[in-house]
This record gives sequence, structure tokens and C-alpha cells, in this order.
Amino acid sequence: MRFLRRFEKFNEELVSGPEVKPAPTTKPATPTTKPGTRPGRPSPIRRDKPSVEPDPKAELPTASAEDVVKRFISLLNDEGDDVEKYVEKK
Repeated sequence: MRFLRRFEKFNEELVSGPEVKPAPTTKPATPTTKPGTRPGRPSPIRRDKPSVEPDPKAELPTASAEDVVKRFISLLNDEGDDVEKYVEKK
């Protein structure tokens, strides 16, 4: 009897094939956030916006050398100074 049971069990395995286990479902290895941790304080530097190009500086009117000399002489005359003190003598 003992051998008959083994033979029948062996025969059933051959006919039905080996037992096939279903494939395990795939889960992410680690969760994205750990449980029990709080998110940190956000950085004051915003990295998600691109930097802004500054506008060009306002162009100031340029004065010629003659304009500067005329202004210098007019200021000296207003104060009562003589221009000869500031002129180099060769």
C-alpha cells in the first residue's frame, strides 16, 4: 500500500505538472516619504523660476569737453574766482 500511494502521487504530479506559484506583485522597494518624518522648511531661494535679466541702465546725456569748460568757467565767475589759477602755465 505504501508504494501504491507513492506511485499514485508520483503519477498525479506528472499528469498535472509541478505546482506553479503565482508571480508576486511588484511594489516599490521603498516609499517616497518615510513614515513619521515631517517635510523640512522650504528654502528662501526660489529655484523653480529662471533668473530675471536686468534692464539696461538709463543712459545719461554725455557732455562734450567744451560744455564742461563752459560750466567750469561759469561756476568760477559766479563765485568770483579767477580762471588763471587753474590754468597750467608752460
